[in-house]
Amino acid sequence: MGRERAIVAIDIGTSKTTVLVGDVDNIDNLYIVGFGEAKTKGMEKGIIVKSQDVVRSIKEAVDMAESTTGSKISSAVINIGGYNLECINVEEEIVFDHPKKSITKSDTEELLTKITSKLQNEDYEIIHVLPKKYILDEEYEVLDPIGLYGSKLRGKFHIVLSKTNSYMNLKKVVEAAGIRVIDIIANPIASSDAVLYSEEEEMGVAVLDIGAGTTDLAVYNEGSIEYIKAFPVAGNHITMDIAHRFKLSKEEAEELKKAYGTALVEQTEETIIELHSRGSEEPILINSLELADTIEARLSEIYELVKNELEEMGFFNKINGGIVLTGGVANTIFAKELAEKVFNKDVRIGKPKDFKGFAEKIAYPEYATSIGMLLFKKSKLESNINLKVDHAETTSIFEVITNILERFKKLF
Repeated sequence: MGRERAIVAIDIGTSKTTVLVGDVDNIDNLYIVGFGEAKTKGMEKGIIVKSQDVVRSIKEAVDMAESTTGSKISSAVINIGGYNLECINVEEEIVFDHPKKSITKSDTEELLTKITSKLQNEDYEIIHVLPKKYILDEEYEVLDPIGLYGSKLRGKFHIVLSKTNSYMNLKKVVEAAGIRVIDIIANPIASSDAVLYSEEEEMGVAVLDIGAGTTDLAVYNEGSIEYIKAFPVAGNHITMDIAHRFKLSKEEAEELKKAYGTALVEQTEETIIELHSRGSEEPILINSLELADTIEARLSEIYELVKNELEEMGFFNKINGGIVLTGGVANTIFAKELAEKVFNKDVRIGKPKDFKGFAEKIAYPEYATSIGMLLFKKSKLESNINLKVDHAETTSIFEVITNILERFKKLF
C-alpha cells in the first residue's frame, strides 16, 4: 500500500470540541484513526467570548486524540460558522482569442482569480469559492469544462465569506493551542457534505444543522449549493427554557433534556420523572408532558424561523428533496415528526456517512460537521483543485507509521 494522506479536523462547537484524525488510503477510503473530545468553554453562539478557555478546550481534545493515535498533532483543518458567515452567488467570464479554444485547468483558475480579486475586502475573508456550473458560448451548461471547446467560458460560483475579525480570532486561539491551521471550512458546507446524497442535491434539499449555539441552514438545488444562513437560536435555548420552567441548573436541564426529552406533546406518554437535584434533599417531580411542551415550543420556533427564511428567499418550493435534520438536537425524540408537521415536507435525520472506523462513537448527527470537514478536505485532495483562497499550504498533517494504520484498519 502506498503512503496514506492524513487529515486532522478540529471542530470547535459551542458545547464541545471534537478532534478527528482521518486517513485516506490509496483507493480514497476515509478511515477515522483517532478521536478526541472535550467540553468547550469560552464560546457562545459560535463566538469566542473567552479565548484562554477555548485554547484549553482545544488542547484537551487534541491530547485525547493524540493518545488514540500515538502521534503528535501539529496542524489541522478547522471550522467556522454562526453569525460569522455570509454568502453570495456571483458570475465571471473569460472571452478567448481563438473561436475553438480547448478549455484547460488554467482557464478555470483564471476565473477564480478574477472573482477573488474583485471580492477582496478588509472586512471579510473568502472562505470558499464553490463552482456551481459553467456555461460555454452562452449555450451549454456543464459541470466540468476542462477538455471541451469554446470561445467564451462563464462560471457561476457560490462564495462563502467570514468577517475578518472572527476569522482571525478563531485562527489565533487554534495557533495558541499549538496547532497550525492549514484550512478553514464553513460549518454548513461541512455538515452537508457528511449527510447529503447527490440525488437530494439535484432535487433540491435543505440541511438544518441544529447545534448547541446556532442553527445552520444550507440549501442545495440542481446539484450545487445555493444559500447558507445561521440563526441565533438552538439547543442551548431549549436547555435554558427547561431550566427556567423547572427551576434547574443548566447542567441538570441538559441531562433531563437528553434523558427524557421529546418534541411532540401529542405523541408523548404522560409519566412523572423524579429528578434528584443537587443541593436539595427532596426530589423534583416533572411531568413528561410539560417537558415535551417546553421542548416543542422552542423547537417549533426554530423550525418556523427556517421556514420563513426559505419562503422569503424563494427556496421553499424548490426543495423537492425535503429537509435533512442533523446536529445534536436531531437526536431528540419526535424532532423529525415535529419538523414534518411544521414544514409539511419529507424529513429525514442526517447521520454522517462515507467513512470507516469509530462508527460506534461518531456515526451520529452531532458529528456531521466533524466528519464533513474531513470529507470536504479529502475531496480537495482528490481533485487537486483549489476552490477557495489558500489559508496555508496543504501538506501531510503528521507522520503516521503505515504498518500501525494497517493493523488498525483490519479491525474494521
